[in-house]
Amino acid sequence: MKELLPDIERWREAGKKVAVATVVQAYGSAPRRPGAKMAIAEDGEFVGSVSGGCVENDVVEHAKQVLEENHPRLVPYGISDEMAFNVGLACGGQIEVFIQPFGKAFPTEKPVAFAYVVEGEGQGNGLLAWEFGKHRGSLGRGDAFDERVARDAIARLREGPSGQLRYDDAPGGPIRVFVDTYPSQPTIVIFGGVHIGVALTHLAKAAGGFRVIVVDARGAWATPERFPEADAIHVMHADDYLRQHPLGSNAYVAVLSHDPKLDDPALFGALQSDARFVGAIGSPKTQRERRERLRGAGLTDDQLARLHGPIGMDIGAQSPEEIGVAILAQMISAKNGKLAAAPDPARAAVVV
Repeated sequence: MKELLPDIERWREAGKKVAVATVVQAYGSAPRRPGAKMAIAEDGEFVGSVSGGCVENDVVEHAKQVLEENHPRLVPYGISDEMAFNVGLACGGQIEVFIQPFGKAFPTEKPVAFAYVVEGEGQGNGLLAWEFGKHRGSLGRGDAFDERVARDAIARLREGPSGQLRYDDAPGGPIRVFVDTYPSQPTIVIFGGVHIGVALTHLAKAAGGFRVIVVDARGAWATPERFPEADAIHVMHADDYLRQHPLGSNAYVAVLSHDPKLDDPALFGALQSDARFVGAIGSPKTQRERRERLRGAGLTDDQLARLHGPIGMDIGAQSPEEIGVAILAQMISAKNGKLAAAPDPARAAVVV
């Protein structure tokens, strides 16, 4: 949505009405996934994409009608292989596109979830839900149901991807609700200014979309010269940093010092936080010993089960750059909701 806002504001300043089309369901090999968007001005100008070129022209025509009627609509599309081929795509599939007038409900702040009815009574009604429990707006089914949807929307916000919820037992009849998630910018917090951290910082910034924060109590390791691409560098102990900077659900933690005096406090705090991903360097033996120390310090088995250690996908990485790739791939997998539960530490180490 962020990339569409400059054009939306330009149109609105020119006095034009604007509609937003969102992919709310995708089946098969559809080219765009739920949450993909395009914005359409009343004169037919548009930005963004919902199919990569297959159905955009038809969406524009529907959007004009939505703006004329001031009422949203849900439009299904079957993208045949022939249609996809004609616009240079490699696949077909099916999508459902929800088209609605752009209004004040569309959020520009983060983190927040926007839940709105795409099918059923009250189509287009929506609410905004913030990560820490507050919500505004209504689906028109009563306060109790709004509270329930807000909780579900917040849970999806913390998980990451936008997606659909179905309520067959909703007051007034079944409805489908789409939850647009607008998480805060993903932030990688590196505890330990080691060579792997330098490589990880460079790769994360090259991948785009990540902030990177480096934390190390050893001032010689955490310097702008070593980490010129880092967004912030904190020369302080991990426990002090975590007290001052609580980790939210869009934090990705890499503990890399390979020194228990530095690593254990970082893990003790991170595993009790809302961080989406927590991983630590070290061999399976190191991981077993680490878990025993953390368990003795008071962490539960459920908290310890969140720890990805050895950190990084097992790609046979050897150099700091290769290990950085393995770690970043694991973090991206977590960000996109594709990462499996943390493996047993007895598996072969990615890094030692």
